[in-house]
Amino acid sequence: MRILFFVVSLWLTTSPLWGKIVFYSKRDGNPEIYKMDSDGSNLTRLTFNEAGDGWPTWSPNGQQIMFDTDRHGNEEIYVMDADGKNQRNLTNHPAFDIRPHWHPNDQRIAFSSDREPAGIYTMDNNGGNIQLVTQALLTSDLRWSPDGERIAFEGVFGEGTREIYIVDANGANRWQVSKTVPRSSMRLGGWSPDGKKILYTVIVAPRAHGVNFESFMVIAKLHPSLRKVTEFDPVELPPGTLVDVEGEGWGPYGKSLLIAGQLVNNGNWDIYRFRDGQVIALTDTPANDFAAHEWNPRLSVPPQPGLLPRYWGKIKAALLRH
Repeated sequence: MRILFFVVSLWLTTSPLWGKIVFYSKRDGNPEIYKMDSDGSNLTRLTFNEAGDGWPTWSPNGQQIMFDTDRHGNEEIYVMDADGKNQRNLTNHPAFDIRPHWHPNDQRIAFSSDREPAGIYTMDNNGGNIQLVTQALLTSDLRWSPDGERIAFEGVFGEGTREIYIVDANGANRWQVSKTVPRSSMRLGGWSPDGKKILYTVIVAPRAHGVNFESFMVIAKLHPSLRKVTEFDPVELPPGTLVDVEGEGWGPYGKSLLIAGQLVNNGNWDIYRFRDGQVIALTDTPANDFAAHEWNPRLSVPPQPGLLPRYWGKIKAALLRH
C-alpha cells in the first residue's frame, strides 16, 4: 500500500497534463496517418505513401506508433517513431495482417490475420516469435486488456455474425461480450482504463435499399472472473448531433469517449469526444477521419521492467479514483 501511495503521489506531481491522439484520414486523397493533441490542435501528418496506411495505435510509452498498410500489395504491420520517422516492417506474409495492438508491457503485439489458420496472433515487438492465440472464421479489431491478461476482439465463429469476444492471452476461456442483435454486426471500441467495461458499436443492416445503416454504442459492464456481462448500458448522445457513430475508445481517464461520427446533414466522418453529455468536435474536414487512439503520459506503462503489468493495472485503477 505504501508503494502504491508513493507511485500515485509521484504520478500526480510529475507527469504531463496532455496526451496525443493518432488516427487515419483520407483528407489528402488516400488513407494516411495523423496525430494531434487531445483537444484537436497541432495536427501533424506522419505518413506519405501512395498506399493506404491505417488503424494506428500508440505504444504504451508513447514513443512509437504501429499501423497496418497495403504498401506491399497486401496488408502488413509496420511501426514507426512518434514523429513518423524510422518506418519498418514487422510482418512479411502473403496473408493479410491487420489491426495491431501493443501489450501493456510493450513486449508483445496482438494482431488479426487471415493466414492459415485465420485468427488472433501475437508476436514479439520486433516481429518474431509469432503464436496463434485463437482460431476464428474472421477476426478484426482487437485490444489487450489494461492488465495484459486478456484480449477483446471482433470475431466470427461458424455461421454466426460478427460479435465482441474476450479470450485469455493464452487462448483459453473465450466468451461473448456483445448482446446479439438481429441483422447486425459489432465493432469494438475498447476497454475502459480500469478494465471493467467494454465499449462497442452495434451496426444494424438497413431493411430496404437506399436506407442508411443504423448504429449505436453500448457499454458492457464486465464480471471477468465469471466471464459474463452484468449490465448493458446504451450510450445516449444529445439529440440532433451525430447520426452515424462508431465508438473508437475511451479517454485515458475513463471520463470521455472517442467517437468517429457524422453530423446531421453532413456526409463525412470526423473525430469527436463525448464528455459530460456534450459532443466535442476534434476534427473538421470534408474527408473522412477514423480510428482515433489516444495516449496520455499519465497512464502510460513505466519503463522499469520489474513492474509487472498487472500491478500497473492496479495502480492505474487507483489513479482513476483520484
